[in-house]
Amino acid sequence: MPRYLLKQRQGWYAVLEVPKALKGKLGKTRFKQTLSTQSLTIAQERVLPLIIQWKRLFVAVRTGDDSSLEGAVALHRSHIEFHRKDGWTENEIKDMSIDVLPHWKHEPEKHKEAVLVHDIAFGKKFLLTEYFDEWQESSKHLAQKTRDMQRRDVIEFCKEFRFASDATWHKVVKWVDTELLQKRGLSEATARRIISACRAYWKWLMRHRGLEDSSPFTDVVPNKKTGRSAKPKRKGFEVEDYRRLLAAASKNNKHLSDLIRLGAHTGCRIEELCSLKLGNVKQDRLVIEDAKTQAGWREIPIHKDVSKLVADLARESSDGFLISGLTFNKYGDRSNAIGKRFGRLKHSLNYGSDYVFHSFRKGLARQLETNGVPENISARLLGHEINTMTYGLYSGGVDFSVLVGAISKVSWH
Repeated sequence: MPRYLLKQRQGWYAVLEVPKALKGKLGKTRFKQTLSTQSLTIAQERVLPLIIQWKRLFVAVRTGDDSSLEGAVALHRSHIEFHRKDGWTENEIKDMSIDVLPHWKHEPEKHKEAVLVHDIAFGKKFLLTEYFDEWQESSKHLAQKTRDMQRRDVIEFCKEFRFASDATWHKVVKWVDTELLQKRGLSEATARRIISACRAYWKWLMRHRGLEDSSPFTDVVPNKKTGRSAKPKRKGFEVEDYRRLLAAASKNNKHLSDLIRLGAHTGCRIEELCSLKLGNVKQDRLVIEDAKTQAGWREIPIHKDVSKLVADLARESSDGFLISGLTFNKYGDRSNAIGKRFGRLKHSLNYGSDYVFHSFRKGLARQLETNGVPENISARLLGHEINTMTYGLYSGGVDFSVLVGAISKVSWH
């Protein structure tokens, strides 16, 4: 049986057991409410808002904390539901005095807050944070890192705009210009990412929770990049850069030294190398799977200048990865810590933000082009899409010997 759902003859019901310590205060042992459907799919869509509301009620009753607006609204809605079950008509409930608000009826100084809670409970005001947890639950199909980023962005927006009616187009534009771009110095790309997350939440509220206010996010971020906010274009490493970085890394960080050599001679992304398992390391090639894009699934010939390094790393590995001993971060990436070490290394050598580990990939691409390697061959080595009809759609790829010939033209000496 799906969690929180109960099937009876009349249809599906939402159910939630009341914690033992709260049974006396709430006067019941279990919450149960019809979802008015025989469809399991529809029931699964309808059950979550109720469960979140009931759990907020538990927190509010347990702590006696009405300072949480969401908790206070949950309390008031629960009170409304009790009156509804007692036989009150809808008109009587709508005319219900705010004096019935738990904990606040003897505190005249909180009359204003009580009115606000009453208005939210009856839909006169739309509290943007009220359905935030539910929206996050609905986006579990997204990568955890994406969800965490969206969470930070939307919470930031909701701190500025508490209610939907507060978020007018002019106010959002001012917030973007003044707070995000000027005060915090964010790039326009970062501001667009924040607005994108907020727009997604707003659309969800309109579709699923009856928000009627139109989206205030159209063209709120400038289209033209200013000199202050534009990010410098990333550059590729040249041979002399490779030598400097490798010499510095070789002094005290073998992991970083190995990574630099592999990155320069394969053109792989940093996470592709850090997550490469021994099962994907063959005698003459590296097999990249589960890459950033479908085109990224590829086989890369092992360059003669790193063939001994690859063999040594494979033989000495203690954890099944080519680069052994790295740790996973909370998102399952093995490149996070060593990527930061590379950042500190290149900064110590006065390389700016226009140089990153990806610059080895750009440098390898430049060498391939300089040596006359056809673009479709370079694309297969680097894992880029081939958009032509003949090579991209019909061709199943080239002989591996062609790739070997192309990679052999790369030299970092």
